[in-house]
Amino acid sequence: MNAIRWSTGLLPCALGCVLLVSFPASAQAPQGDFGAFIEQARRDWDVPGVAVAVVKDDKVVFVQGYGVRTQGQPGAVDADTAFQLASVTKIFTAAALGALVDEGKLGWDDPVLGHLPGFAMSDPYATLHTTARDLLAHRSGLPAFGGELLNELGYTRSEVLRRLQYVKSVGSFREKAGYSNLGYALAGTLAGQVDGASWEAVVRSRLLGPLGMKRTQVVVADLDRDPNAASAYLSRLAGLTLVTTRESDGAFAPAGAMSSSANDMAIWMRMLLAGGSFEGKQVLQAKTVQELFRPAMASSPGFAEAPPINVETGFDYALGWNIYHYNGHKIVEKGGALAGVRAVVTLVPSEHLGVVVLANLNLTLLPEVIRARVLEDYLGPSGQDLSTEFRQQRDALAQLVATVDAPPKLPLGPLPRPLNVYVGVYENELYGRLAVVREGEGIAVKAGPACYRGSLRHEGQDAFDLAWPRPNSLPGTAAFTLDAAGQAIRFETEDYGVFVRVERTARDCS
Repeated sequence: MNAIRWSTGLLPCALGCVLLVSFPASAQAPQGDFGAFIEQARRDWDVPGVAVAVVKDDKVVFVQGYGVRTQGQPGAVDADTAFQLASVTKIFTAAALGALVDEGKLGWDDPVLGHLPGFAMSDPYATLHTTARDLLAHRSGLPAFGGELLNELGYTRSEVLRRLQYVKSVGSFREKAGYSNLGYALAGTLAGQVDGASWEAVVRSRLLGPLGMKRTQVVVADLDRDPNAASAYLSRLAGLTLVTTRESDGAFAPAGAMSSSANDMAIWMRMLLAGGSFEGKQVLQAKTVQELFRPAMASSPGFAEAPPINVETGFDYALGWNIYHYNGHKIVEKGGALAGVRAVVTLVPSEHLGVVVLANLNLTLLPEVIRARVLEDYLGPSGQDLSTEFRQQRDALAQLVATVDAPPKLPLGPLPRPLNVYVGVYENELYGRLAVVREGEGIAVKAGPACYRGSLRHEGQDAFDLAWPRPNSLPGTAAFTLDAAGQAIRFETEDYGVFVRVERTARDCS
């Protein structure tokens, strides 16, 4: 029987050309030119460095690094090079809760309120009934990507928990999926509370320690100190830009702060594919791994999902994982993306097959290109025009980069009044106090314990573009309302709601 396989060579082939080849035998690596394919694809996608591991039948059948950790420097990526995992962190947070379930400290369907005093959603029913399963399967009613500014503002996990009540629910409880990093921040807080420690301590003691995953860290600062860590890069129209400050530490660390290497992630995949066992040690109970992999919320593919995922493959949320189907096989997958990094972990439990791809560039589909090649090598042709589908998504990503890099629009008219009328302290229930301050010839905002700075650029009339320094984010409009005396009394944004002025003067917190 023959399978369609992607060749190396020119860019179109790295995106999905096909050749007829035979299937690899059990416990064998992907086809012989797999390494050459990865290197050519890395070059085609302009990614500085990538590391890949494939496991089959409890054996590491392929592990290798390609490219460099830092552009312009000689350090090569190897199998022990550490990359930030971004949202792949979520599968560790889910497994950490699973370990506590194994110990009888928590039930998947226990109300969170029974373990986490102070837990309160905006919906009283959700407050009483939200479980760990709801948080992990993105079905609690929290809005997709809602409340994330709390992390940049520098609030602690306990303060994020207190402010949860002001996050407006979307739809009815368990009605539809909403991808929530806030939900995982809360899941991490729950793990720490149940164990009487912290999320970091639970992950280290229940997972990383027993598995000997010494190249895996839970704190971004540890990655910054690692001499064999990959730098992170942003895609820009003018070329790649080095990320100087990594994202996702702090209160939202359980959603995206961890880092690891190809070798360590091979250990992780082997453990899960073996039903929670690794080299004679039962790290998680087999039934717990089954729960992690069991679909808990139906959804549909979005912008972040890449081929071969489509409406025909299905798309569900499990506990930390995404589920779809390929040639009759259940695929268990989690991807991650932050400023300067991409990661994908894909498991095929029925075939005891897993692949991880770690890359040090954001807005690239290279990890999905490589994992799709692995799926075709082991499970047969997709029956889809992957070349065209990847090209379409690449074009969409290029358009996003162009939009982010586009020069700011000229104001629709001159400032209608002096900037000082907008200066003051404003308050929002969820995000707290924000100061509008004079800065040079203009104004800016400073907010939260972190004194997080945002820029305000005049858009027209009493409206300003509000932009935070988060990479690849687009500015939103802050529209000020004035009183009869011509003084600003509030401003409103689509993303963050209404901020009411509570003080006429503002002290710069910097």
